[in-house]
Amino acid sequence: MERVTENVFTNTKIRGCNPSIVFTDEGAVFIDTAQWISTLLEMIDFAKSKGPIKYLINTEPHIDHIFGNHWFAGVCPVIGHEKIADTFFDVPGDMDGYDYSVDVLERQDKEFLPFMPSREEYIVNPPQITFNERMSLKVGNHTFNVYHTPGHADSQIAVHVPEERVLFTGDTLFVGCQTWLHSANIDELISSLQFLKTLDVDYIVPGHGPVVGKEYIDVQLALIYKWISAVAGGIAQDWTLDECIKKISFTDLPVDIGQAEMMDYVQRTNVTKCYNYIKG
Repeated sequence: MERVTENVFTNTKIRGCNPSIVFTDEGAVFIDTAQWISTLLEMIDFAKSKGPIKYLINTEPHIDHIFGNHWFAGVCPVIGHEKIADTFFDVPGDMDGYDYSVDVLERQDKEFLPFMPSREEYIVNPPQITFNERMSLKVGNHTFNVYHTPGHADSQIAVHVPEERVLFTGDTLFVGCQTWLHSANIDELISSLQFLKTLDVDYIVPGHGPVVGKEYIDVQLALIYKWISAVAGGIAQDWTLDECIKKISFTDLPVDIGQAEMMDYVQRTNVTKCYNYIKG
């Protein structure tokens, strides 16, 4: 794990989201969960070695952020946005959340596949504590300001811990890798990024990619506008959606760790999202 501040740890070197822990003087608060059981159990053991686990906060409903909720059932309350139930356990493609998770483990974390519960025993464990626009949570000597930041997902949230000057954005921010627009509301995403720029922080833990400073928010905005501009250029030439998909791609950035097979999916869905955005 990477130590961001004295009390904040994250893991940016695995497939899926960047699962993180904030240690308070009352116990640990998890921000999202690892998609690899090996990393998930390591982080849980690390947290318990220092005290109890007090809360788990889900920044979004997608499987790479909430897969590990099963292991927190009966351990601590889970927190998320009130809309998170609408698409909780959502996965790309044709498989359901359980089969998708098993497929990932079989390919990338096989030694820990025996620790995967059966379908009947697996507890999805959605948030029990929900909020609308903003919630402030005090845990020991730390404050967790939780904001609704829709865009990547309707239930997307960000978590600001002012005492550590750290912001957890979930997939509102992708750093150094492909930005997924497949589920995005582009206007809301841009608005949320602009809002995040108003927060006083030194460190941002994105949904994917390395920890960065607040200046990277402008890079993310520029990438989104680059996608929109490219598709707008195609529309100006009377290209159909299929022609845009065929002719437009930005493959210079990699897909995040362990997801190289999703490059075509990201390119296709990003073009489609931008095309429909422009066409209204």
